[in-house]
Amino acid sequence: MVSTQVSWWPDIILFRSTDGGATWTRIWDWASYPNRSMRYTQDISAVPWLTLGATPQPPEVTPKLGWMTEAMEIDPFDSNRMMYGTGATIYGTTNLTAWDSGGKITIRPMVSGLEETAVLDLISPPSGAPLISGLGDIGGFRHDRLDVVPGKVFTSPVFTNTTGLDYAELNPASIVRVGNFDKAARPNDTRIAFSTDGGSNWFQGAEPAGVTGGGTVAAGADASRFVWSPTGTGVHHASGYGSSWTASTGIPAGAKVEADRVNPRKFYGFAAGRFSVSVDGGATFTASAATGLPTSGHFKAVPGREGDIWLAGTGGLWRSTDSGTTFTKLATVQEADNMGFGKAAPGKTYPALYAIARIGGVHGVFRSDDTGATWVRINDDKHQYGNIGDAITGDPRVHGRVYLGTNGRGVILGSPS
Repeated sequence: MVSTQVSWWPDIILFRSTDGGATWTRIWDWASYPNRSMRYTQDISAVPWLTLGATPQPPEVTPKLGWMTEAMEIDPFDSNRMMYGTGATIYGTTNLTAWDSGGKITIRPMVSGLEETAVLDLISPPSGAPLISGLGDIGGFRHDRLDVVPGKVFTSPVFTNTTGLDYAELNPASIVRVGNFDKAARPNDTRIAFSTDGGSNWFQGAEPAGVTGGGTVAAGADASRFVWSPTGTGVHHASGYGSSWTASTGIPAGAKVEADRVNPRKFYGFAAGRFSVSVDGGATFTASAATGLPTSGHFKAVPGREGDIWLAGTGGLWRSTDSGTTFTKLATVQEADNMGFGKAAPGKTYPALYAIARIGGVHGVFRSDDTGATWVRINDDKHQYGNIGDAITGDPRVHGRVYLGTNGRGVILGSPS
């Protein structure tokens, strides 16, 4: 058997020969255009999100047989069993020889939950679904259960890549996501969407002129205001759910933005080693006098504590308790890729800290239950997961539970042993 690799329209083609390659048949052939005759049926009931929210017109179907099919094997011990890898899952069949007698084979996902995508952002709200993921290639999911494959990807609109997520800390059912897709194919869709039911359903907002990509986004603590830093234009702010946007001042284009988790009118920005703060809902930002910060990095505001901010970057981990006016570098951390917060340890009041960092000369994933004074490593040398810097968050409901985003291995769920 042979498969095309990057054929996209209308689908990949699988070829089969039973005479050593002298003659071949295809898994589908053209009939009267746009119809195709198929030697297969497809059953994705076990992994229903594989439709990717698409509604194509013939000759395309959803889901596709695949794309980026870089592996295919017939079971050497069972001629009816075949599997192949795609950019979404591993498909296969257990009645392969039906093809040879003129019947149809049944293509099914052969695994549950396997996804060859990059995880670009993760949030864990204090209520509702325990996890919301922003992913490359397939947009992302609301994970109602951590042991069950989600039913569908985000729709209304569908993003190819979700580049940013946030929820309103005091109104966690309100969630915003931003991302990228082929605008030429869907000119009426925008790169920002909102949910008021914890990510079950979504509606589009407007977008400012000049937007070319999702960038980052921040939801005010009570969902009354949003700040968006898209690619292609400057930072903008909006009242309500983004029906119209106004350019913010005092903050450079491309800055990463975050919201204070207590004060609905306070937002933060960071770019090129400079931190800035807005106290008027994102309309105007003022640069902090803080110096010595890394040129780039990830920062987050602590739930329940106004003005408490942590910033991870090359050279270490910094904390501010005065809304970014001053920062203090932690002596315990040599460098940090990213960090997040989770439920405080028993007997503690400050959230648990999680960091992808170098501590004590060792690079790994760490947790601190004492505001960064001491750290315990929670992975080991055999579980580094490749590129894990883009997303990490603790769970605000379960102490010790952490979600780690990988580039190509999905979301890793960590729990105390």
